[in-house]
Amino acid sequence: MSGTNITQIEAAQRSEVIKVSSYKIDLDLTTGAETFLVKTTVNFAGLKPGATTFIDCVGKRVISAKLNGADFDPKFDGETVFLPALAADNVLEIEHEGIYSNSGEGLHRFVDPADNEVYLYTQFETGDARRMYACFDQPDQKATFTISTITPKHWEVISNYGIESTKDVDGDRKHIQFATSQVISTYVTAIVAGAYKSVYDEYKGEKTIPLGIYARKSFFQHVDAENIFEVTKQGFAYFEKTFGLAYPFGKYDQIAVAEYNWGAMENVGCVTFHEDVLIFRSKVTERNYISRATTIHHEMAHMWFGDLVTMKWWQDLWLNESFAEWASYMSVSESTQYKHAWTEFNSVRKNWAYRVDQMTSTHPIAVEMEDLDAVRTNFDGISYAKGASVLQQLVAHVGRDNFIAGLRKYFAKHAYKNTELSDLITELEAACGKDLTAWVNTWLRTAGVNTLRPVIKLDGDKYASVSVKQEVPPLPLGSKELRPHRLYVGLFDVKGDALVRRESIEVDIAGELTEIKELAGKSAADLLLINDHDQTYAKLRFDDRSVETMKKYLGQLDDSLARGLIWASLWDSTRDGELPASDYITIALNALKGESDISMITATFMQIDTAIWAYVAPKNREAIRLAVANAAEALLDGAKPGSDHQLQYARAFANNAVTPAQLDRLKAMLDGSVNGLTVDAELRWYIFICGVKRGVFGPAEIAAEGDRDKTAHGKQYVAYAHAAIPTHEAKVAAFKSITTDDLSNTIHSYKCRGFNENIHCDLLEAFVDDYFDAILKVWETKGFEIAETTATLTFPTWSISEATVTKAQHWLDVTGKDSSHALRRSVTEGRDAMTRALKARAVDATR
Repeated sequence: MSGTNITQIEAAQRSEVIKVSSYKIDLDLTTGAETFLVKTTVNFAGLKPGATTFIDCVGKRVISAKLNGADFDPKFDGETVFLPALAADNVLEIEHEGIYSNSGEGLHRFVDPADNEVYLYTQFETGDARRMYACFDQPDQKATFTISTITPKHWEVISNYGIESTKDVDGDRKHIQFATSQVISTYVTAIVAGAYKSVYDEYKGEKTIPLGIYARKSFFQHVDAENIFEVTKQGFAYFEKTFGLAYPFGKYDQIAVAEYNWGAMENVGCVTFHEDVLIFRSKVTERNYISRATTIHHEMAHMWFGDLVTMKWWQDLWLNESFAEWASYMSVSESTQYKHAWTEFNSVRKNWAYRVDQMTSTHPIAVEMEDLDAVRTNFDGISYAKGASVLQQLVAHVGRDNFIAGLRKYFAKHAYKNTELSDLITELEAACGKDLTAWVNTWLRTAGVNTLRPVIKLDGDKYASVSVKQEVPPLPLGSKELRPHRLYVGLFDVKGDALVRRESIEVDIAGELTEIKELAGKSAADLLLINDHDQTYAKLRFDDRSVETMKKYLGQLDDSLARGLIWASLWDSTRDGELPASDYITIALNALKGESDISMITATFMQIDTAIWAYVAPKNREAIRLAVANAAEALLDGAKPGSDHQLQYARAFANNAVTPAQLDRLKAMLDGSVNGLTVDAELRWYIFICGVKRGVFGPAEIAAEGDRDKTAHGKQYVAYAHAAIPTHEAKVAAFKSITTDDLSNTIHSYKCRGFNENIHCDLLEAFVDDYFDAILKVWETKGFEIAETTATLTFPTWSISEATVTKAQHWLDVTGKDSSHALRRSVTEGRDAMTRALKARAVDATR
């Protein structure tokens, strides 16, 4: 058997043999800091009496194993219990000693350095429920769950359902019994326990839903309950109305947990969040509030799509995540104060999709998942953001009312069951009256992104004709896919100092060339925007007149989403080597003077940073760095005190400071030299680390900063800072720790980020060979999360040369040719990104 990496074939074969009805899980979380005890009782049918199978169980040892009252030898190998011959009806009892995790997989244990309190949380997607209790850990084996815990008396314990009873075990411990769940999958069960503090409210809609927010005791002071509850209630009201079905479960708790690998997880009624996503300990910009709102609504949408109706196997993971992504941005933009949420999606999430979809590792949205390792590697920009973008196009194709009608029938028909993509498509076809086979095949079962370009012929100052040329995806190689697009074409004119939309018409694009007959005879626009309103998924290009208009008026365009589309096209053109990176930065710095959307400002400075170190030719870099630093400083000086813009420009300036005077100013900022800028804990660490990686601060100052902030966050930043010291000795120590020490997931990732700073590209040249020598051993000796983080975050991204590409290719062809798909993908994507960078640098060098 495959242990922690079950295959689809094994899962299907097991489902031919058994069908689970219930689990009873009794946890003792008071047995020490390393392990815990758990007794699991499973009731299940034997569909082929006399057959044998296995149950997933990861732990230190099995204490006892009984099937139908008889002891048996579990032949436990640390990951699997092998069962004897099954009866028609079976009761399996397994008691085992489980192992706490420090990697964010299974039952994770964290000690708060602020007060030494212990906190536990579970993370089970995709196949890690087995790390806490024995189970048939696959999504189609739904069952009811009855969970109990023994914990210290002062702990809060939260699970999927409410507490039925609490009783003392002895002087220091208590027993909690939770109510039995409805039928759900193993991966959305949960336990969270520790010295959490909480605040409560309720939502009154189709039903009354108890609401809770939980956070660590030392962190709870930062909880913004009013906004979180408001956004939560708005989500419930929206989804109840849209889906035509009340929230299908009981209570709804949202818990901020430390050392979390993901943004959040849709455990039924017990949603866990990366604590920095749910709670802001320092001032943040509206972008963070939008991101929090969409994350809250994303996980809530899963309660219907994922938890109530669940995929049969993980090949439909994309549908689970794409739907929640699409639904969350739709609901946040239509039900909350964050009306421009789709702009954030375009500037951040969709750019992620475009980047991943242009690598040799690209894959169709709907792809077979042969095993859990394949699933883990496909939590990517294609499964989330491209899928959501394509769902947006599907809504346009079938009509929104039809799409919602189909969804409602889907939920009603398949509640508490498992489905495949075809089940949803059946309901959508019935609702819209269209055969979606061809649409599904081209959009979901082929990879790559098309490019759309205008082809314009003028008659004086009017359009003689306007056509849209569609190009096949550059990757995968040999693609001939030309997709249907229902999209808007927008016309924008300069009026005074503003760029204003004149009109926007909806059209259908198909094949290589589509004429837009509605535009013939109209006055030529200063800017023609294909995919106005961002309804389809495609790379965009512009005619010459539009390019000249963008250069002058991008920051003055009066629609944030339209600006976002243009920003995205400029960035994509830079990555493709069509626009020299130095020119992109020049255009961006000019447009930023008039840009008001904080999500685009944030994303643009991130892209400028990447451009400087990846795409600008080395001979041009120092001049560009100085131009960016001066522009960021000017934007900071011109920003309104206390505004989001001031905060974002302060971060941009700190990250780009280059001259001695600017470095002196960076130091002065820590003492509050900028009027209206609150230098709170998070901003202070950001500015300080910008100084560390420039050699302004060293070990003594890092120790002093650590003494100022004796929290979990402070501990993380100290680890980051030491790895970011610009000396060979510091990098040696960091790399050794990253690849050999037993670090928690968060400390490990912070050290990786500090080690692999782009500004240290010259220092990092010495570690290229070390990386390729180390990653196989790391993969073999560490868990998936730590190993993948190491492979991805310490890849020699900034040692950009043909020599590094050659070494990466040699590793793929020789050293790592038989390594796991997930590891090879990390290296492949690093190589692809570097190949792209070399091409872009060559273009920029001609400037």
